[in-house]
Order: sequence, then C-alpha cells, then structure tokens
Amino acid sequence: MIWSLQVLRFVAALMVVFLHAVQSAARISGIGIVPYELALVGSAGVDIFFVISGVIMATVAPGRTAAEFIRARLLRIVPIYLLCSIAAIPIVAIGPALGWRNILATVLLWPATDRMVAPAIGSAWTLCFEMLFYAAVALVLLDRRWLYVLLAIFSGAFLLRWVGPVFQFLGNPIILEFVAGVLIARVGKVRWGFAMLPLGICALLLAAWFMVIPNGYNELFLTGEQNIQRVAVLGIPAILIVYGTMHIQSHRSIWTYLGGASYSLYLVHPILLSGLAVVWVLYPVGPNVIVTIGIFASVLASLGVHERIEKPMIARMKRTISPEAMSAGA
Repeated sequence: MIWSLQVLRFVAALMVVFLHAVQSAARISGIGIVPYELALVGSAGVDIFFVISGVIMATVAPGRTAAEFIRARLLRIVPIYLLCSIAAIPIVAIGPALGWRNILATVLLWPATDRMVAPAIGSAWTLCFEMLFYAAVALVLLDRRWLYVLLAIFSGAFLLRWVGPVFQFLGNPIILEFVAGVLIARVGKVRWGFAMLPLGICALLLAAWFMVIPNGYNELFLTGEQNIQRVAVLGIPAILIVYGTMHIQSHRSIWTYLGGASYSLYLVHPILLSGLAVVWVLYPVGPNVIVTIGIFASVLASLGVHERIEKPMIARMKRTISPEAMSAGA
C-alpha cells in the first residue's frame, strides 16, 4: 500500500464533492466566494482517481491469477455501489425517464447501447471505465498477448469513434490516464520526483486561470467528445500530482483512514446533495452556506456509510466467498 496515494484519494474525492456542491449552489442561489472556473479544478479529482487506479493495478495485479484479481476488485467496488444505486434510482425516476438503458448502465456499468447513458448515480460514469480497466487487466493476467489485442481495440475504436457509442466508450481518450498510471508505477521513484507534485498543482491552477477546463455532463464525458482536451489540461497535471505524491513517505493516520472512506464519499455525496437541494429550494440560503454544508454533510454521511455498511459488508462477503478472496483483497 502506498499510503500517500491513499491520502490523495481522499483529496481527489473531496475535490469532486466541492465541485458538485458549487454546481448545486449555482443552480439554486448562484455563485459564491469561489469563482466557477476555479471550482472546475475539482473535476481533476476524477483524473487523479484514474491515474491512481492505474498505479494500483500495476502494483496489486502481478503474481495473482485473473480470477483472484477480478474477484477482489469486484468485491471492493460492486456491493456498496449497487446499494447506493438502489437509493439513487428514485431520484433518477423523477427525471424524464428511467428506461432499460439506465438500468443496464446501472447494473452492468455498461453505458453504450444505441446511445450513451450514465448510471443512476451520475458520478458512477467513472466506474464504467474502472470495470473496463479491470477486465483489461484480467485478460492480460490470463495471457500477456492480450495486451497487444487490447491496444489494437483501443486504437481502432478511437479512430472509429464517429461510428457510435460503443466505439466512443472503448476508444475514449480518458483511458490514457489509466495507462499513464501503469507506466509511472513501472518507472518508480526518482530523486527529483517530488517536484512533480507542486508542478501539477500549478498546471491545474493555470488551466483554471486560462479557462480551458472542460465543463460538460456525464454522458459527454462517456462519449469523450471533450476528453482529448481533458487529458491535456487535467490528465497531465493529474499524472504529475500522482507521481509526485508517490514520493511522499506516509504511514497510517486519520488521513489514510479518510482515504479508505473516499469510495463511499464518492458514491454517497451525489445522493445527499440531491436531497439537500430540495431543502435549499424550500428554505433558501446563500451559495457559500450550501457549499459548506454540502461538503461537511457529505463527509460525515460517507464516514457513517463506510464504517457501518461498507466495511462490515466487505468483511462478511470475504468470509462467505472463500479464503482466496481474503488474500486477494486490496
């Protein structure tokens, strides 16, 4: 375990929560003290997650069978995700429609049919790519020759993205951020590596200053229409930030605990913010109050979910499934 990256996971999740809280405030009562262009830096939390995911896959996968790897990752990701999705479905049902595409995207995390549709939890569009990553790693663990097939599939799908949603999904440029995470894990630490962290932070702030951060919606991120720009202005800084953070010596602490709860935070906060939005419409408050309450309530709620639901659920399932799953958990 690279403990500094565990802390960075919490920071990345908090960045996303902050952006979504600002967006919620903007819809209800306007922009607060933080300019919206600066708040968009929070979207880089997703890119940081993708790079970290590549690092983690490159670290935990070697020496495991494909079955051990995929079992451990599904156990870590799917149960709490499905539970949160059940809570989110009533919110989606209030919207224009809840059709078979939404159900397919939610249950299978496959968003591409005749058109692109995000899962019930909007931010879970990133999990669609995580599942794609896990499948790719499992295939390579089965036979390394799959690596060349996967590279060919990605390259071909990228060139054929104009054909439709399946090609847009499989050839999405954001996949390169996962690949970058694998590569920097292979590179390892170097003497000047820590300098990449402040460099990456400065690059993000410059992107906000020059107003070049893409501002889209979940289905647009899935199609990848803005993702070449996203990889350039958010992905490259994310790579620098993750690589620099890898050089920080860290140990177990309250911050690594919060990092462990970051997945719950990522899943819970959209549901909580949607519920709070109803309250704020009925009882209007200023945007700064909305952002502050939204962030703190999301963190507190996610800690409760992590401690009382996520951890016991995973522990119970590990005991139930097999001893192999326990040794394969990450």
